[in-house]
Amino acid sequence: MKLRKSILVPSVIFLFLAIIISISWRSIHSTRPTSDNVSDAKKKIKHSSLLSYKFESVYEHIQQLAPTLDSTVFKQAYVGYLNLREQGKTDSPILTIADLSVHSSKPRLWIIDLERDSVLLNTFVAHGRGSGIQEANLFSNRPNSNQSSLGFYLTGETYQGKHGRSLKLDGLDQGFNTNARVRGIVLHGAWYVGANILKGQDRMGVSQGCPAVAEPLKNKIIDLIKNKSVLYIYGKSKNYQSAYLNEQAATQSLMAATMDADESSENPDSMSVAEAGNLL
Repeated sequence: MKLRKSILVPSVIFLFLAIIISISWRSIHSTRPTSDNVSDAKKKIKHSSLLSYKFESVYEHIQQLAPTLDSTVFKQAYVGYLNLREQGKTDSPILTIADLSVHSSKPRLWIIDLERDSVLLNTFVAHGRGSGIQEANLFSNRPNSNQSSLGFYLTGETYQGKHGRSLKLDGLDQGFNTNARVRGIVLHGAWYVGANILKGQDRMGVSQGCPAVAEPLKNKIIDLIKNKSVLYIYGKSKNYQSAYLNEQAATQSLMAATMDADESSENPDSMSVAEAGNLL
């Protein structure tokens, strides 16, 4: 009997220890990050910061060529461009920004090639007389307001009008610029815009709401941005809002483009590099 107890007690202790070790081992393995878990975590971090990373990368190049372009304005224009591209509304790499929060005596129109991260032109642009004489403070979508309209546009077709060769614009932000066609808001050349105007006064002239540019540059500008490229007109306004400023949707667009590029690099026979396209 004593022999049986002496054998039983160590056996129970051994079994108890074995159970504890087994549970601890499983716990360690269940909480230890596997390579797949680490990879998924990195992907989540990558995706959450992808828009910021791409924006900062692009803006770093752009700023070297256009140091006066405000980063907040450029980010809004960039996000809108990504969303418009994702929706198939544009396939042009050209993004034009008119920052009407800048005094009209400063070059405040930028034409940017996002495919090459280059600034093609930085020049003067006029705003509507109803928005203010020296600075643009008031904005409207109403006909006969003579005010500039904020928001995203797609450039349309060229035509010959009272200002000569001009470029029609299609406003995309409901309630803010969608009357562009009705109002006759177009990009055209004007004698009252250009560096020479500043010799006699401290501001550009004003239009009837159109983004007017210097007459000698109008054909160059029209040829650069025609055929459904994106134009973003920015101004200081508490009321302006746009569905195209959705950063989450823009991030998803970048993620999709990144995944396509990754798949192409893993399987080069399925798609050529040219077909894969450039990530903006």
